[in-house]
Amino acid sequence: MRKNRIKELRKAQKITLKGLSEKLKEKGLSFSDSQLSYYEQGKRSPRNEDIWEALAEIFDVSLAYVMGMEMGLVNIYPPTL
Repeated sequence: MRKNRIKELRKAQKITLKGLSEKLKEKGLSFSDSQLSYYEQGKRSPRNEDIWEALAEIFDVSLAYVMGMEMGLVNIYPPTL
């Protein structure tokens, strides 16, 4: 399994761990900064898919992308002239 992209996405959007914790709290999910840090480091993984879905929504990416299962958007069709 690939490493999740929580930290990468959080840093790209200039959100602190505390800020991410607050955004999750707004969605009815309560996590401490240290718990989120464990998720980022891959030491633990959210067991509930609702958490992954909330993270994907916060970062405006697909569920598979935030989980590290999707490489990113790739154009498989060549541009037409």
